[in-house]
Amino acid sequence: MPLNPYLAQLQQLAIPLAIAAVIVVFSLLSFGIWALRIRGVRKAVRQLHHTLSRSTDSSRVALHQAQDTTPDPELKFLLRETEAGLIDLPAAQGSGLQSYSFRSHADTWNVRSVLGGRLNLALFETMPNLLIGFGLMCTFIFLAVALQQAGLALNALDVSARQQDQALQSLIATAGGKFITSIAGLLCSLLWNWRAKVALENLQAEVDVLCHILRSQVPDNAAEASVRLQLVLFQDILEQNRAQVRQLGRFEGDFANAIGEAMSRHMQPTFDKLSGLADSIQVSSQSFGHAGSQAADELGKAGAVLTQGIESGLNTFHEAVAALSQTIGTTRSTVAELDGALARASAAGTQGSAQLTTLLGSFGDTLTQVQSATGELHTTVGLIRRTAESFKDSASAMESSVTLQRAAANDFKDTLLPMNQALGQTVTTLKESAQTAETALGHVRTHLQEAQQALSGTVDALTQGVSGYSSQIAELHTKMDQHLASAVNQLSGSITNLEEVLDEFIESLPAKR
Repeated sequence: MPLNPYLAQLQQLAIPLAIAAVIVVFSLLSFGIWALRIRGVRKAVRQLHHTLSRSTDSSRVALHQAQDTTPDPELKFLLRETEAGLIDLPAAQGSGLQSYSFRSHADTWNVRSVLGGRLNLALFETMPNLLIGFGLMCTFIFLAVALQQAGLALNALDVSARQQDQALQSLIATAGGKFITSIAGLLCSLLWNWRAKVALENLQAEVDVLCHILRSQVPDNAAEASVRLQLVLFQDILEQNRAQVRQLGRFEGDFANAIGEAMSRHMQPTFDKLSGLADSIQVSSQSFGHAGSQAADELGKAGAVLTQGIESGLNTFHEAVAALSQTIGTTRSTVAELDGALARASAAGTQGSAQLTTLLGSFGDTLTQVQSATGELHTTVGLIRRTAESFKDSASAMESSVTLQRAAANDFKDTLLPMNQALGQTVTTLKESAQTAETALGHVRTHLQEAQQALSGTVDALTQGVSGYSSQIAELHTKMDQHLASAVNQLSGSITNLEEVLDEFIESLPAKR
C-alpha cells in the first residue's frame, strides 16, 4: 500500500516524463546523425592528408592526385580552391620553380568550409540552448496549469478546509516533478556541448594536420617569398651596377690616358711645325721692314720727279692759253663773215618758206586720206564685232544642240528596254517561223539567220552610241526588205507572222533624230 501514493504521483507526472523522454530521444538521435556526418568528414580528411603525405611529386601533381582519389565533393572543391591560389616562383636554391600559395591554408581549410552544406554548424552549436529553452518552457507551462488548478480548488465555495489542505499538499508534492523537463533539457544540453566540442575539436585537429602537410608541400607565404625574390634580384642588379660602374671608371681612366698619349704623340709634329712657322714669320717681317725702307726711298725720288713734271706742265698750259687767245681773235673775224653770209641766206629762206607751204598742203591731203582709211578701219572693227557676236550666237546654238543631243541620248537609253524586249520577241518569232519553213525553203532559214545577226549587230551598235544607231537601222531595214521580198512568194503564213512582228518592232523603235 505504501506504493500507492508514489504511483499516484507518477500518474500525475506522466506528461512531464513523456516530454522529458522525447527531449532525450530527440537529442540523442539528432546528435548521433550529425556526429556520424562529422566522423565521415574526419575520415575523409584523414585519408586526404595520408594521400598528400605519401606523394613525392610536385605540389600541383600532388593536388591533382588528391582530387582524383578523394570521393568527397567538398574536399575536391577546397583542393581546387587551393590550386587556384598557387603561383610558381624561382626556387631559392638551384634552378627550377616552386609553387607558393597566396592565401593561407588555415583560411581555406577550416571546420566550417570542410563541413560545407552537409551540416548546419550554427544550428548544431545552438542546439543546447534550444534544449534548455524547450525544457524550461514545458516546466513553466506545467507549473502554470498546476497553480491554476490549485487556485480553483482553494477558491471553491463548497470545499472544506481539509480538502484545501489536501490540494496544497498535492501541489507541493507534484511541484518538484514538474521540473523534470527542465532537468532533461539541461542534461541533454550539457552532454551535447561536451560531445559537440570534442567532435569539432577532433575535426579541427585533423584539419590542422592537413594544413601542416599542405604547408610543407605548398608554402602559403607567396607574398613573403616574392618580396624575398625581389630583394635577391635587386641585390644582384645592384652588384651588377656596381661592377659596371667600376668597369666604367677603369675604362674612363684608360680612355683618358690613351687620348692623352695619342694627342701628345700626334700633336708634337704639329707643335714643331708651328714653331718653324713662327720663325718664318719673324724672318718675313724683317724682310718686309727692309723692303718698306727701300720703298720709302723710291717714293721720295718719284716725288721729286713728279714736281718737275708739274712745273713743266704749267709752263705748257701758259703757252696753250696764249694760243687760245689768238684763236679767239680769229673766231671773231669769222663771226663777222658769218653775219654777212646770213644776210645772203635770208633771201633764200623766203623761197624755202613758199616751198614749205606747198609741202604742207600736200601733207594735209595725205592726212585726209589717212582719216578716210581710219573710218574704214572703224567700219572693219564693227564688222569684226558683229562677227564675234555671230560666233557667240553660234556657240549658244551649239550648246543648245549639245543639250538636245544629251536629251536624245537619255530618251534613247529609256527606250532601250522596250526595244530589247521587242527584239527578243522578234527573235523568238523568227525562230518559230524558221522551224515552220525549214521543210519548204532551206534558203529562207539562211536569210532569217542573217537577219538575226543583223539585229544582234544593231543592238550592239545601239549600245555604243547614237551616231552608229542610224546607219545600223538603215542597213537592218534594207536587209529585212530584201529577205522578206524573196520569201513572200514561198511562205505566206510565215511571212504574215513576220510582217506583224516586224511592224511591232518598227513601232517600238525610237524615231530618227
